[in-house]
Amino acid sequence: MEFDYEKPVLHICLNCHKEITGIRDVNGRTKIRCPNCGTVTISQTISRRHINMDIFAPKGQSII
Repeated sequence: MEFDYEKPVLHICLNCHKEITGIRDVNGRTKIRCPNCGTVTISQTISRRHINMDIFAPKGQSII
């Protein structure tokens, strides 16, 4: 799914449940690092009803 412009997107960190903001690029991919817990979330918009999310815990930690 292609977008015409980059836009800020509000997410909730799935590890610590704090609000974080990332930038969605024109390919529909958003990469966000939580400033609170350090978890990296990569979100890819496949279609309007399908979003793929990968969550990576910081080194030495596990997802809560």
